[in-house]
Amino acid sequence: MTDDGDQIMTQKDRSARSSLAAMVDDVEVDDTTLEDSVSTLSLSHVDAADAQDPRQVVDYVVDILNHFKSVETRRMPPANYMSKQTDINSRMREILIDWLVEVHLKFKLQLETLYLTVNIIDRFLARRAVSRTKLQLVGCTAMLIASKYEEIYAPEVRDFVYISDKAYTREQILAMESIMLNTLSFNLTVPSALRFAQRWAKVAGADTTCKHLINYLLELTLQDSKFLKYPPSYAASAATFLALKMTGKVTWTPALQAHTRYNVADIQSCVNDLYSLASKESPKYKAVRKKYTSRKFGEVAKIAAGAPPIF
Repeated sequence: MTDDGDQIMTQKDRSARSSLAAMVDDVEVDDTTLEDSVSTLSLSHVDAADAQDPRQVVDYVVDILNHFKSVETRRMPPANYMSKQTDINSRMREILIDWLVEVHLKFKLQLETLYLTVNIIDRFLARRAVSRTKLQLVGCTAMLIASKYEEIYAPEVRDFVYISDKAYTREQILAMESIMLNTLSFNLTVPSALRFAQRWAKVAGADTTCKHLINYLLELTLQDSKFLKYPPSYAASAATFLALKMTGKVTWTPALQAHTRYNVADIQSCVNDLYSLASKESPKYKAVRKKYTSRKFGEVAKIAAGAPPIF
C-alpha cells in the first residue's frame, strides 16, 4: 500500500510540476533595466536617482504633493482669529511659540512635530476662547498631541509637567488633551509648509546649507501671525526662493515653477514679508535665531541677517 501511495503521490507531483512549467513558459519576462523602468514611469530627473528607494515613493510623490496642495487650505486657521480672543493677543502667541521652540529642541523632536504643534494651537484658539493663564497649558498639550502623532518615542505627560515648572498637573494636561482633540474632531493630518519645502528643495537641488536656511526662514514664520494668511505651499515657495537668493543660487528655475505652480510675481509679497522678518537685527523673542546660529545648523541665521535687499 505504501509503494502504491508513493507512486500515486509521485504522479501527482509530476503533474503539478508539468503544469507549473507550462505556466512559467507562458509568462513573458520583461528584461528591462532600472533605467528603462524609470523612463517608462516618466519620472523626472528629480526622482530618478531614488527609484530604488521605497521610502521615497517616487511613483506617487507628485500625486501626493498635488493632493496636499489641493487640501492645504482646509486645515488653515483664519488669519484674523486672534481678534476674537478677549484675554490673549498675538504677542502672547509669539512668546508661547518662542518657548515651544526651545522645548522642541530640548526634547530633540522631529521638525514635523513643531509644525503640527503650531497648527493645533492656532486651530484650537480659532474655535475656543482661552485665558492667558491657560495659554501655556494649550501649548504643552498641543505638543503632547503632535508628539504622539509624529514621534516614535513621544515625551510623556510628566515631561510636560516638568518642563512647565509644574504650572499644570498631569490631570489638567490630560483634560485639556481631551478638550482639544474633541474641538478639532481628531483631525490632525495637515499638509505642513515643511513637507512642501522639502520637496521644493529637492527640485532645486539645494545643498545642506540652503536646506538649513529654508528651515530657518520657515520656522521664523511660525511665530509671526502675519504669515497665517499664507497657505503652506506658498510660504514654502517663498522660503525656498529667499534661501536660494541668499546663498547665491539660481532662484526660480522652470522646474521649480512647474512643481510649485507659482511664478516669482505670485510669491513676491510673501518673500518681502519674510525678508523683512529675517533681516530684523534685535528681535525680542529669538529662540529660532539662537537655534540656527549654532554650528549644527550651519550658522545660517547669520546669512539671513547679512543678506542684501532681495528686490
